[in-house]
Amino acid sequence: MSNPKEILANHFGYSQFRPNQLEIIEAVLSGKDTFALLPTGGGKSICYQVPALVMDGLTLVVTPLVSLMIDQVDALKANGINAVAVHSGLNFRQIEIVLDNCAFGDVKLLFCAPERLSSPAFQERLSQFNVNLIAVDEAHCVSEWGHDFRPSYLQIKDLRQILPDVPMLALTATATPQVEKELIELLGLSNPQIYKASFEREKLSLSVRRVEDKDAKLVDILEHVGGSTIIYVRSRKKAREISQWLVLKQGISSTFYHAGLNAKSRLERQKMWKNNRHRIMVATNAFGMGIDKPDVRLVVHYDIPPSLESYYQEAGRAGRDGNLAYAVMLFHKMDEKLLKERFLIAHPDVKYLRLIYQCLANYFQLATGSGKGQSFEFDLAEFSQRFNLKSLNAYQALKRLEEEGLIMLSEALHTPSTLKINLSQQHLYEYQVANSTYDSFIKGILRLYGGQLFSDFLKIEELKISKFLNIPIKNVNEILKRLHKDDIIIYSGSSDNPNLTIVQERQNSSDILVNTRRLAALKKAGSDRLESVLDYLDNNSVCRMVSILAYFGEKGDDCTKCDICIEKKKDKIDYVAEIRNLLNTKAYSYKDIVASFLPEHEEEIKATVRRMLDAEIIKKEGSIIVLT
Repeated sequence: MSNPKEILANHFGYSQFRPNQLEIIEAVLSGKDTFALLPTGGGKSICYQVPALVMDGLTLVVTPLVSLMIDQVDALKANGINAVAVHSGLNFRQIEIVLDNCAFGDVKLLFCAPERLSSPAFQERLSQFNVNLIAVDEAHCVSEWGHDFRPSYLQIKDLRQILPDVPMLALTATATPQVEKELIELLGLSNPQIYKASFEREKLSLSVRRVEDKDAKLVDILEHVGGSTIIYVRSRKKAREISQWLVLKQGISSTFYHAGLNAKSRLERQKMWKNNRHRIMVATNAFGMGIDKPDVRLVVHYDIPPSLESYYQEAGRAGRDGNLAYAVMLFHKMDEKLLKERFLIAHPDVKYLRLIYQCLANYFQLATGSGKGQSFEFDLAEFSQRFNLKSLNAYQALKRLEEEGLIMLSEALHTPSTLKINLSQQHLYEYQVANSTYDSFIKGILRLYGGQLFSDFLKIEELKISKFLNIPIKNVNEILKRLHKDDIIIYSGSSDNPNLTIVQERQNSSDILVNTRRLAALKKAGSDRLESVLDYLDNNSVCRMVSILAYFGEKGDDCTKCDICIEKKKDKIDYVAEIRNLLNTKAYSYKDIVASFLPEHEEEIKATVRRMLDAEIIKKEGSIIVLT
């Protein structure tokens, strides 16, 4: 058995574990069920990746987002770790080969979505593997009281029957005491070891700004707080509009990100921002998970999030490097009304669910009793336009139909082209001799991608093949399709489209069974979370960090950095003395004086500078200010 610290250094490049990581790993290695609550940036993935390399056998990782699943697999492979994923972007043959490699190869981690666990064929294959650990990421998704309930997570408990002696590690970054209790029960954790890092962030300044003009305040904040920034909004349209406004009208480097962009565009924008080619990322909540950028100095919530869990998870993406960072929520008097309207849209009634189900059946031309297991490319905008639906309302109804187990929506992700040779080397040679037309093409792809094509699906680029062989890309696509048709290769072209899968055979819309109890429970839980957000906004006496900690079941002291704590301190601050001390060191411009203090002090500093100028304590010399 290898040493966890050696694995951490050799494979991940870290000299030491973050708080709680080693204790969690040791609990897992001792065969105990474990619950780990590590707030955003706490390093959850290390807690199952290191044990996977310490132990013999295979670690199963259940995670909800395909895009993050693929990113993790790619990152692990780059570190020399054999990891694979089974997801909706793979066809049946590709999945079989992935699972064969798990059974007979040296695969250390297998990632899958919770929906995959309901497949009898997948369950049968799992039972044959030497599984050493079940890691459940985003484990709060199992709870109806959590902020991201996914019914498919309820199936995870069934793994206990298939893998009865395998320990389970449940990981989350956001769980209230109520969610934690339900999570442990619903996942079937047996006397779990519990590790919880504090939600407190000592260097994160939280504030709420009540404003009439959000745009003006946003620019003001961006001028006073430099560095990498995320601005969260609640609509795709607004993400685009604000980013373009910042670039065109304010001259501030910005890009935008939302789930409606194709996967290639999302990845390019993410890389540009991470590499500081763009200072600002304006995004919906589709952005952030899995993003490891430690030097984010500012997170602005331009729109109000639906829960404190979402808010704090997003705010927590600032200041992961341990330096001072800011999270600012902009609040307009109309926001409460908009928040309540969005809540109602997110919880459609049964009548509307039946309408959307019928529209789906018409859209895909499904007869009653047909469609089970079929997947279709799905364009929400086209679907909504065809049936005269509001896209947001339709989307929320589709999410509810997914929760009822009637359909399954995949996110839009880039599935690259893949290729595997379907013959032995001898049989391929015989084919080349008999079909000289394709001989040079086959030799070319073998030179490009090597003999691994005989054993694995490899990602390929048609354009690269085109340039290498000096033939039009159209010809490359035609030859690949022809060789696939002749069973010489197994080829799958790239795709950027989301899929919708019909989970159960199509029913009459009036006959679909809707769990009204669960719908009511979800609505009640959502309403409670909404009230918590409004209470947080209305609060003007309790430290912001203390409020957040209390929501998550913790106690804490005043942070001294939030807007409320600073308001309490204002009367105690001698601003004249502070500015004198500043100017004793060197001359400053007016703007630099203001920027030398926290944004929360801005108005007081400006007023103090004016008074000091009037009293001739300081004076202007051109563009700078000096002591008289």
